[in-house]
Amino acid sequence: MFKVVKNRLYFYIFSIFIVVLSFLAIFIWKLNISIDFKGGSIIEISAPDLAKSADEVKESSLSVGLEIQSASSSGNDKLVIRTKNLSPEEHTKLIENLKVSVNQSIVEDNFQTIGPVVSQDLTRKAIWAVVIASIAIIFYIAYAFRKLPKSASSWHFGVTAVIALIHDLIVTTGFVALIGHFYSWMQVDSLFITALLTIMGFSVHDTIVVFDRIRENLVRHPGADLETLSNDSILQTISRSINTSLTTILVLLALFLLGGESIKHFVLTLIIGITFGTYSSIFIATMLLVSWNNLTNKKLEN
Repeated sequence: MFKVVKNRLYFYIFSIFIVVLSFLAIFIWKLNISIDFKGGSIIEISAPDLAKSADEVKESSLSVGLEIQSASSSGNDKLVIRTKNLSPEEHTKLIENLKVSVNQSIVEDNFQTIGPVVSQDLTRKAIWAVVIASIAIIFYIAYAFRKLPKSASSWHFGVTAVIALIHDLIVTTGFVALIGHFYSWMQVDSLFITALLTIMGFSVHDTIVVFDRIRENLVRHPGADLETLSNDSILQTISRSINTSLTTILVLLALFLLGGESIKHFVLTLIIGITFGTYSSIFIATMLLVSWNNLTNKKLEN
């Protein structure tokens, strides 16, 4: 039988390595923040086959001294333009120039400006959403696993699950910073926060699958070593976890390749997060649980 848990040091080293690389990517390249968080203007325009002219729209805006942050398609005939806060004069000048240089039949469907106060409020709420969700997960798992033998602590299960979640969020954010440095369409906006919360849900689901099997094995064999039971539990559930995540990722890949430009960054964030969420649920959360339990037992013995 393969000793997965016994080789946990290798998984720790790999995770520390990718977390450090993620922090470096975040601090060196920064996140490609959208106007959802720093304020700006959003213009929705439409015309026949306008989606094919996204590059022309960007070049046209530069000719009048305005830089478009992104121009993403929303169907074949629509473009969503994101730029800095535009004055009424700049807004009118941009639309008129697009009609002359790109397509005379361009129609403006929507124009809105997000101010710095709104974007700051959104940032604050996004941070609180992640914090509150993490705390709620700890308490929920601790309560759900309260009827464990004395050899294991339900709080250990809750805290290690959240540590694995934080690992997933950091690595996902690092990849977003890396991709956003090279591709402007990879932005951090409200959909990014939605993706992070979705990733948290998937990661907790995978972690609880393994933890629940550990709980069952602890109840059946209360005197057995947690490391051995955890190793057995991983081997018993690993195919289910991988198959569940793989089917989800296949659907997301189809959306990424065939879906619209406006959700491309959202779908890719989910693919990255769910991939690492599956890894951390099996090879990080359970390993931390065993290490913490061994450390606690050594202290009690001393």
